[in-house]
Amino acid sequence: MLNTYFVEGGVGKCTAFTALIPQLRKKSEVQIYTPYLGCFGGNPDVKMAFEGTIPLTHPDIMASDNLYYCEPYKSNFQFGKQHLIESYCEHHGVKYKTSMKPKIYTEQYKEKVAEWLKVNKIGKYILIQLSGGQAQMGFNPNNQYTNINPNRNYPHFLAQQVVNMFREAYPDTTIINCVLPNEPHYQGTIRCDLHWTLIHEMLKGAEGFIAIDSCLNHFSASAEKHGVVLWGSTRWTQFGYSHNKNLQFHMKDDWDETKYVESDPRNVMVEPKLIIDSFKKIDKNKPVACATK
Repeated sequence: MLNTYFVEGGVGKCTAFTALIPQLRKKSEVQIYTPYLGCFGGNPDVKMAFEGTIPLTHPDIMASDNLYYCEPYKSNFQFGKQHLIESYCEHHGVKYKTSMKPKIYTEQYKEKVAEWLKVNKIGKYILIQLSGGQAQMGFNPNNQYTNINPNRNYPHFLAQQVVNMFREAYPDTTIINCVLPNEPHYQGTIRCDLHWTLIHEMLKGAEGFIAIDSCLNHFSASAEKHGVVLWGSTRWTQFGYSHNKNLQFHMKDDWDETKYVESDPRNVMVEPKLIIDSFKKIDKNKPVACATK
């Protein structure tokens, strides 16, 4: 049997879907139709990945026994009680386990990443991503930066303080800013201009990361890398992973739904010192798992 799955959304959302693929493969051969081929290319459980602009009448798609499409954001996920991966499981008849984790295959870019690090004379490093909300697909660097969900972004003023504090605490570690070219930059960091698939591969060799709810958050589960994630207008119990230090202005350690107001701009304004202190306390032996509390 051959099933083709239509997986849309951003890089993070497509990355999350990869957690289901081993179970889907047990049912049938798997094909993926998506705007982000890099999330599925090289996956041994994926027969073919199609770029999302080809006609749906393509012979290899029409050869499928079933075509499946789901949109978690227009489902029970909206009640705020399901993890994104759990919602995908519900849609596709897969038994959900919190131990399910995304997996992207980017080993083919290992040499390119090593060369970039060498050219930029980088030894030990961390990655940061404190802004986002732009689609990677069709990105135009000449466009003015806009964010479809600005309350997820960490304020520039506070971000610069985090950078300054980190450099003081870890003077031998380079801070690599992994954002698109028109997004905020910070003194004391180096901007990474590589494709997002190479950033995923780069994350594997990092000392850790500091990010908002963005690509690095989902990449961390795939790369099995631990870091600190700052949460604004989204829940870490829906998009996060428990191996990371998840922080929000109004709550610590465990998620408290009574303190969450999606539109509150203070949510993401975690004190810079708390971020650095949390980074120092990362447990790199903690297994990757979907956040539940």
